[in-house]
Amino acid sequence: MARYIVTRVLSSLFVLVVLSVLVFSMVRIIPGDPLAAFADPANPDPEALAELRTELGLDQPAITQYFVWLGGVLRGDFGAAITLPGQVSDMIANRLPLSLTLAVMATLFGVVLGLPAGILAATRWRRPSDHIVRGTSFVLLATPPFVLGAVLILINSLTLKLPLIGYSGAAGNPAKAIGVLVLPALLIGIVLAAIIARYTRGTLLDTLGQDFVRTARAKGAPPSRLVGRHALRNALIPVTTVVGIELAALVGGTVVIEQVFSLPGMGQLLLTGIRSSDYPIIQATVLLIGAVYVGINFIVDLIYPLIDPRVRVHTR
Repeated sequence: MARYIVTRVLSSLFVLVVLSVLVFSMVRIIPGDPLAAFADPANPDPEALAELRTELGLDQPAITQYFVWLGGVLRGDFGAAITLPGQVSDMIANRLPLSLTLAVMATLFGVVLGLPAGILAATRWRRPSDHIVRGTSFVLLATPPFVLGAVLILINSLTLKLPLIGYSGAAGNPAKAIGVLVLPALLIGIVLAAIIARYTRGTLLDTLGQDFVRTARAKGAPPSRLVGRHALRNALIPVTTVVGIELAALVGGTVVIEQVFSLPGMGQLLLTGIRSSDYPIIQATVLLIGAVYVGINFIVDLIYPLIDPRVRVHTR
């Protein structure tokens, strides 16, 4: 396992290096100039723009700019934003906690709702419960997020009346901060629950049809033991992978939800950087989201042997 962990760490670092090269190159290939916001269309001043470009180091060779930026990243300094006042590190520090909290809450909702639904559908195969779970998951996956958001907002206005705007961080008022995130997290979690339910149902049905389960059933094992002790642990590996991938995707992939509920998260920051072609913002957010992907995948790989001991044999 130690050798396996070292190998995964080295491969993760390699992926992050490749990602840094790709994101640095892509932001310069995509059309757009971050200095366009400083140019006066009615009275352009090429000399002033050239001076500003030199001040920001954008006139240096691309390879030089990359290593300067990478050196800053290794020190925890993502540089200063070009089109916005302030350091990119400060912007990320203000927005990342919200995105992480929202992602974790949504994942918890998804697992709590989706896993039992998938187990119910698999153990009640071709029965009304199975059809209800499958039909509901299809509807949820086919419905646009902003439509579900509007429905939840309407329901909230008639029932719980949770606060939907005014997120100011958890430091000042944690209860209010969590309250503001409950509805958007539930919205994302419902869609995630549909995905988890479908994966759980499919993998559990496949596992229940394998020889070792049939043998346990022939020996008189009760249904609860067949599912809980024998089949479920084997079926959880692909489900764990899906949960990990979705959790990582939620850190920077909730732009629509952040727009609907006016949440200043990482998705909003990335969208702002793309609109203004702000190189430091785009590079930092994409690299950080990629690092979250790599980190969560690494954790998921370490969880595999705990779920299924057979994985330990293959890692030797």
